[in-house]
Amino acid sequence: MALAPWRMSRTEVREILNKYEKAVEDDAYFLLQPSTAERALLGDELLKTRATMVRQARDTNRQFVDKVIEDLPDLCSGPDALTPPAQLVAEFRTLSEDCPTLPASSYGSLASVFLHLLRDWSADCAHVGTSTYDPAVAELQALLPQGGSVLVPGAGLGRLALALAAKGYSVEANDASRLFLTFADYVLNRAPAASHTLFPMAHVFSENWSHEAGQYLKIQVPVPGPAEIGSSDTGTVQKPITFIAGDFTKTYGPGRPGQRHFDAIVTSFFIDTAADVFELFNVMDGLLAEGGIWVNIGPLNWRKEARLKLSWDEVIIIWERLGYEFVTKKAAEVDYHLPRGLKMYTESYNCALTAAIKRGRPKDTV
Repeated sequence: MALAPWRMSRTEVREILNKYEKAVEDDAYFLLQPSTAERALLGDELLKTRATMVRQARDTNRQFVDKVIEDLPDLCSGPDALTPPAQLVAEFRTLSEDCPTLPASSYGSLASVFLHLLRDWSADCAHVGTSTYDPAVAELQALLPQGGSVLVPGAGLGRLALALAAKGYSVEANDASRLFLTFADYVLNRAPAASHTLFPMAHVFSENWSHEAGQYLKIQVPVPGPAEIGSSDTGTVQKPITFIAGDFTKTYGPGRPGQRHFDAIVTSFFIDTAADVFELFNVMDGLLAEGGIWVNIGPLNWRKEARLKLSWDEVIIIWERLGYEFVTKKAAEVDYHLPRGLKMYTESYNCALTAAIKRGRPKDTV
């Protein structure tokens, strides 16, 4: 079979795994091969414990990635079709060959995938759902209770998109990373009922109180499984999520194949990822007709390359000049993945939770 353009090949994923393991080995080298003086101070017992943890995490993580690789089409076995999942949760598609995706060397490393598995698909980070995703879903339900079409840009591994689909919305998710799309397909459509063990922080050698509470935290993924998240008051999700691969502005901008109107756009930790936020906002505005809804939760942790590093007040002013009425303006205390205190440093935010309705652009800004 022809490999879908959004899906990584077995060879590509294997190369990314090798790079990840090499990076961990480089950081661990002097702990595993200490000098005579370092060995005398640390002692054999500590060094043996560290070597055991490094090896256990490496082997466990490799087993998980091997499962994903084994699930991918083998190009050398001929044109046999990929075995369809027992229940399709998400349908993955590329709208056009000129909707670019990110190379594996950019955002989308295996370390990022592991941290997002921790964040979105482990019981250890259940607080992310209750503090980040649930409030965004609740804001949309208050403004669009009858359901409708919802676009989720920067959807990552699909947890928010699935939570929205469980509430009866017709959800289109978008992400630019082929690596994330490959793992999202596995987690949503192909992961076995029995969860996988993973050490998602094995590459993080800093800010650890201990082995077990930090670097060698052991989790099960996906927990809860997609079937549990995808259930709603009326049963399981009736319509699969549509997952579209490609750079957001080049996929959904004016004249692009994804450009059309949605009833709502829900963004989570997304708008500050743009290098050109002015372009991003114009594309998002073009996807909403009058009465359309934008729900957002997230910080303004701008990339170094960002042209306009705006304050939140400036973001609000821009959208009001585009004709949006903000019906919700709140602050939300959220931990990005690990709960604060588990390590010496964790990524936590006092970020914006907002909901706005498109009312029509004022005449003086048209």
